Amino acid sequence: MTEPALESLETLAGNQKRFDFFFIDADKGNYEHYLAYCIKLAEPGAIIVADNVLAGGSIGDDDATPKRHTESMKKFNQAVAAHPQLEYLSMPIGDGMTVSRVKKEPICD
Repeated sequence: MTEPALESLETLAGNQKRFDFFFIDADKGNYEHYLAYCIKLAEPGAIIVADNVLAGGSIGDDDATPKRHTESMKKFNQAVAAHPQLEYLSMPIGDGMTVSRVKKEPICD
């Protein structure tokens, strides 16, 4: 049975599952929520890869035509950059990709 990704992630967190690799490529409006779950589910040193972080170039180019998810991706990029548990590198490959590493044991809520 298939369920929305956030529900699946909530189930995994409730079962105290842990993972060392995540790939985020889903509805852009929930990228920040996916990131939060990835960090919660991450083993120390886990890698989190997020795709489409440049929103068709509209993130770094003020002259580019904004995409419908430009603002969501700006917020996501800011969340990654400001998160104390993450080290990250953003790359202009394709539509942009961010690779993050979880620095230490996730903080429990």
